[in-house]
Amino acid sequence: MSELKVSLSELQQIAKERTVKTQNIEYDLETLVKKIDKKVIKLDPEYQRKHRWSDEMSSKLIESLILNIPVPTVYLSQDLDVDEDDYDGVSRYSVIDGQQRLTAIYNFMRNNLALEEMDVLNHLNGCYYRDLPPFLTRRLEERTIKCLRIDSTLDPQVKYDIFERLNSGAVRLEAQELRNAIYRGPFNDLIKVLAKNHSFMILNQIDPVKVKHNKKVQKMEDIELVLRFFALQNNSYKKLKKGFKHFLSERMDELNGSTIEEIENYKNKFQKIMALIIENFGDEAFAKYKPNNQTLIRMSKFNAAVYDALSIALADELDFNDPKLPTDFKEKFLSLFHDRDFFDAISGSVNDRKKVIYRIDAVKGLLRNESK
Repeated sequence: MSELKVSLSELQQIAKERTVKTQNIEYDLETLVKKIDKKVIKLDPEYQRKHRWSDEMSSKLIESLILNIPVPTVYLSQDLDVDEDDYDGVSRYSVIDGQQRLTAIYNFMRNNLALEEMDVLNHLNGCYYRDLPPFLTRRLEERTIKCLRIDSTLDPQVKYDIFERLNSGAVRLEAQELRNAIYRGPFNDLIKVLAKNHSFMILNQIDPVKVKHNKKVQKMEDIELVLRFFALQNNSYKKLKKGFKHFLSERMDELNGSTIEEIENYKNKFQKIMALIIENFGDEAFAKYKPNNQTLIRMSKFNAAVYDALSIALADELDFNDPKLPTDFKEKFLSLFHDRDFFDAISGSVNDRKKVIYRIDAVKGLLRNESK
């Protein structure tokens, strides 16, 4: 109890900083759609999470709205003061929880969605918004949705916590989708561009022709892998303490403060390292292997821990302006899979600090021995 008294002032300060200001408001659907059109509420999938609801799920929501069935509250982050003019194309509101619902509503009321698999109003299957009788269009336009506006002039980590706690949709936001919505900046823009790098996609086992249907892409897992590349570099992986998810968020926030010149250097380095890896290791460079006597059995074509080990070691140890590898480096790298400690470091709880450090240092050791 004495410890609590000593830290009482600290608790009061934390509670004050963490208290969130909110305001309840109701918008009719016609107003919401107009706000989306005007970019007051932005639904750009490059900026927010990708739309992952099926047409059937979207249709079920429209049916609920027509039938006046209650739907969950939409949580909006107020990113600009209501009396402040928009600047730099930043929207006034971003969606914390309800992105899929608003996208479904917008798509339907802008005639980009045909209703399907309706249970009660099955006569409307195949209909677009333009096909509805006037009484139903009026009903939809005047239907209101409860919204909770949250003042997000907050520390980014606090905002991340809010997103995560309120993330209760039918299709939950992934960690990188949350970061993408919160940590805006030039570095966030960069990693989304680099995730489309051809060499990286091939190494990540993403078919460039079928990108939209790839689950990694839909969940922004590919973008998180690009973030890992930069977050762990320059021995930063040795600073990993609070858990990997929190570490990535902190590093993304830091890297968003990079200069234009630094961003350009990051871009060049990533492209050169990925090109070097695919040239020397082939399209399964980040495969995981299991030792079997003197041979190796491939367990998977891509493993994030192997990706860390190889790409970070090369990024830290090579001169990326003229990166070169020893002729037998691939064979020596593959020999690491016979090392029990290395195999353990790419298995199980792979984001454990000791395992991250061990696997990257192991590959660095190969490069340093070659340079002697």
